Amino acid sequence: MRTAAKLQTEDLRWAWVAIATAVGVLGVQVLPPIYLLLFLAALLGFTGLRMFGTDNHRTTGATLASISVGLLIPVGTALVLQGVNSL
Repeated sequence: MRTAAKLQTEDLRWAWVAIATAVGVLGVQVLPPIYLLLFLAALLGFTGLRMFGTDNHRTTGATLASISVGLLIPVGTALVLQGVNSL
């Protein structure tokens, strides 16, 4: 069943955001194809947002969205720096 609730900042699990940020930093340093990490973060984020809209899976959706936000912080920064270095 769908609910009208939207994912808000206070719904994020900040511990998961911090852990995913650390994993993202390590992933950007170890894995050369950072586009794979960007795709993974986007996929987790969209899945989390869709799951958050259901009554039964709100907690799981918030966790996946939190992991996505944490991964997007270092991956987005790395993509911007890669773009600046290519100028």
